[in-house]
Amino acid sequence: MKVVAVNGSPRKAGNTARMLKKMTKMAEEKGAEIKYFDLAEIEFEDCRACRQCKKTDTCSIKDGLDVVKEEIRSADVLLLGSPVYMGAETGLMKCFVDRLYALYAPTDQKGTFKSRLPSGKKGFVVFTCGMSDGDKLYNYLNTRYFSLLSKNLGFKEVRTFIVGGANPNEDLTATHMAKTVLEEAKRLIEA
Repeated sequence: MKVVAVNGSPRKAGNTARMLKKMTKMAEEKGAEIKYFDLAEIEFEDCRACRQCKKTDTCSIKDGLDVVKEEIRSADVLLLGSPVYMGAETGLMKCFVDRLYALYAPTDQKGTFKSRLPSGKKGFVVFTCGMSDGDKLYNYLNTRYFSLLSKNLGFKEVRTFIVGGANPNEDLTATHMAKTVLEEAKRLIEA
């Protein structure tokens, strides 16, 4: 099994990274190959909406995301993580997700798309949030990312969570909610 993890936090040792690293450690203990990416360390550009990827099956931008997208193509499980800043994912994560547009292609039916990825992938998305009720306030993020992975990219199984109460000075992974989310990640990886 191959697991690709993408950290959308500018804090490479923050709560989002801790959550993702605990998940990748669980997968590694099960014998998985791990590829871990900190978006803050990758030089990449925003999507230009040039639509070249819809005409030629390639992105017009050649940058640090090329490697990440290729690793996603061959992955069995994709783990995404981002803190919630100002009610949404970080700019790094949003830019990354926009660039995934090249991974799905238009169909003959106007306005519909199909995934260019191999079938059978699993996805897990975790958002960390300072607000204790962030899981309720920002639930639309769960819906949006579930749709992105399942509908647009054709993943067979997707789980999304928001872990509230994140404090940058404390380890969020010790909280009850984080432990529940990590158990869900373990189930997804082992299934």
